[in-house]
Amino acid sequence: MTLWPGSVRLLACAVGLWATALLAPGPVALCAIPIIIGLGFLCLRRHHHLGVLLILFSCLLTVQITMHNAAQGPVGNSDVDGIVVGHSQPSASGWTRLTVLSPTGFSEVLSPSAPPDGSHVRMHTESLDGIRLSQDDPEIHRRPNTVWQWRAELRMQLRHDSLAAGHSGGQLLPGLVVGDTEPQDARMEDDMRVVSLTHISAVSGSNVTIVSLGAGLLAGACRAGPRVRVGVGVLTCVGYVFIVGFEPSAIRAAGMSIAVALVFLRGGGISPVAVMSSTVCVLLSLVPVLAASVGFVLSVVSTAAIMFLVPLIHRRLSLHLSMVPSVLISAVLVPLVAQLACTPVLVAIDPRIGLWSVAANALAAPAVLPATVLGFLSLVCGGLGLIGVPGLLWCAQLPAWLGSLCAWWIVGVARVCAGLPGAALDWPDPPWGTLAALALLMLLGVGLWLLAYRREWGIPAVVLCICLTAMIIVLGRSKPPAEDWVVMICDVGQGSAALINLGAGRGLVIDTGEDPKPIDVCLDEGGIEDFDLFISHFDADHSAGYAGTTWSRTLHRLWVSANAADRPETRAIAADTGAEVLTTRRGGTLTIGRARIQVLWPPAQPGRSSRSVTAPEGMPSEGTAPKGTSPEDADDGTEVRNEDSLVLRVEQNGLSYLIPGDIGEDEQYIVAQSLEPVDVLIAPHHGSSDLSEDFFTAAGARLGVVSVGENSYGHPTTRALQAFGPVPVLRTDLCGSIAVYADARYSTAHGCENAEETALSQDGGDAAAKAAGVSGGVCANRSRAAAHRVSTRR
Repeated sequence: MTLWPGSVRLLACAVGLWATALLAPGPVALCAIPIIIGLGFLCLRRHHHLGVLLILFSCLLTVQITMHNAAQGPVGNSDVDGIVVGHSQPSASGWTRLTVLSPTGFSEVLSPSAPPDGSHVRMHTESLDGIRLSQDDPEIHRRPNTVWQWRAELRMQLRHDSLAAGHSGGQLLPGLVVGDTEPQDARMEDDMRVVSLTHISAVSGSNVTIVSLGAGLLAGACRAGPRVRVGVGVLTCVGYVFIVGFEPSAIRAAGMSIAVALVFLRGGGISPVAVMSSTVCVLLSLVPVLAASVGFVLSVVSTAAIMFLVPLIHRRLSLHLSMVPSVLISAVLVPLVAQLACTPVLVAIDPRIGLWSVAANALAAPAVLPATVLGFLSLVCGGLGLIGVPGLLWCAQLPAWLGSLCAWWIVGVARVCAGLPGAALDWPDPPWGTLAALALLMLLGVGLWLLAYRREWGIPAVVLCICLTAMIIVLGRSKPPAEDWVVMICDVGQGSAALINLGAGRGLVIDTGEDPKPIDVCLDEGGIEDFDLFISHFDADHSAGYAGTTWSRTLHRLWVSANAADRPETRAIAADTGAEVLTTRRGGTLTIGRARIQVLWPPAQPGRSSRSVTAPEGMPSEGTAPKGTSPEDADDGTEVRNEDSLVLRVEQNGLSYLIPGDIGEDEQYIVAQSLEPVDVLIAPHHGSSDLSEDFFTAAGARLGVVSVGENSYGHPTTRALQAFGPVPVLRTDLCGSIAVYADARYSTAHGCENAEETALSQDGGDAAAKAAGVSGGVCANRSRAAAHRVSTRR
């Protein structure tokens, strides 16, 4: 491939614009533009290419700085007045990212609600980390016009026709075709992410490319010339993006697809380097925020790899594997090259690699094309039907059903591959993990290049790459607990989740954390298949991840406080999982298997009747059953707060431990008055400073555990760590999941500092805390293979 001087100029310009977009210079940088232009004109005579590069770069940089500062708006408060042209799905906290087209350009605004696309809105916003934030709901001054209403109806029509298929493929198809990911459940999203199929779960460059290339090739079949083919492809791409929405991800996908369409529809005489570089230049000039977008990086890397490497490798393989159909070679080669090229970026986002990602992409790839085409055909029929063409609304159902069937295959591939051993292997954290992946990729590339040219050093290079990869995975993997663990405090980030082992695959789950995946991983590590679920209270970091507990497992009963029996969240979990809802109150005692559970908090609210609860067959309950309330007597308007958290004291196999939820100082003081000492104490409220020292003293724990993740609250606080006294204190954010055994030993998933080497003095203080290492979050088990016996009870 010849690299023309023009291509080199555009490539250098794209790199420069990417760097300036990341630096995000303010308006004062415009003062340097005349100087750069002047230098460009001075270089034109002797260094023509450098002069043209400087002039071109200065012009595009002017546009980039203008668009960047216009999109950000003033540093302080300001009003954003424009049309909503796209929005993200609401996050777990309820916030939605709106894309607003105003006279100054595109603006990204975080909003507590999402008005319909096409609405003319006005919002009072403030600057927040490069985007705008609106504390109030947008003021809608004008409702969407007829075109925007048609678009909304068209998207809903596709969703309705897809979901009518009645299987998981119908949930995926709207996301694959128009970016509507709302029907997708948490497990589907996680399975797609684990096997690197997230580019299929929502509209990506490949989907837009299929549509635009298909339209261009159809025009070519009608004997259209190269320019007409390109024009039809580009216009189809623009119309398609209008249906999808003008979010940065859709704009990025459109830009990459137009680049591919130009190369393949235009034919010869055009440089792929020039096309790719030009596309990056235009996108980064008009939408500078894409420079920091991981999706944009992945799109550029994967598109470049497919555009430059696939033709060369395909040509070589076709010569040596002449008996293999070309289509089959492409089906395996394209996802393999794209996956390998994106690996250094992917491990920087999520430091894990999957052994089955390439296989999943190769197996899913044949279904992506028909699913996209059929979904787009259903979209076209539905759109024409909505404007009055008779019979087409009915005709839209058939391609949607067939497209959902293709999407069902993709979901099935993701689910099977995500469940295989080695689907998500630990990898070193960035930057070392990223550099290691990049070095291994370069070594593999060199080995494959040598093999392609039949050089003898090719095989040793590939073997060395495989061995080094395996060594990094083995050395960095998490240590699973031994089979005789009693209680496990799961690493679920900034949240709480604990498992109680009842043996033979049975267990109890106390809280779930916020995200489904970490609790799912923890249950897999613990080998729990059948379980009861206790929810201490309905803060998201304790309950929102409940869906992950039911993936390939059986949930029998849901235990909640009597004060939360009739909460909407309780009814939602019961309806979603089919679990029987049982209630507890202070003073109740429950025996399940070998675990004896005392409910220490909260007391039932006045006016609630109580009822006895018995355990179903297979999980016998002995002793005194907890008492609660009947749903008809519950107050639906009662707010369950941290103060209403369940506090459970558990005795099992000679080990006692306390799981206190998020109770605060006042509640801790009351519980402390009748609290019997325990072996293990989990810090209330993730190590918050809202605590009572009397509670920690009464617990008299031999081992302290803090369930905590990255947060902005300062958890765990020095005061909370000091309150444990001179005992080992383990943190899940540093040690990973923590397993405790019957003879008072513990092991951790990751190596961390040995907490037994130091201890706080009895009088505490910051100096003692620093000397003991507690303020920095000491945790045990420097060796993953070792398990340590905790110190003697005070």
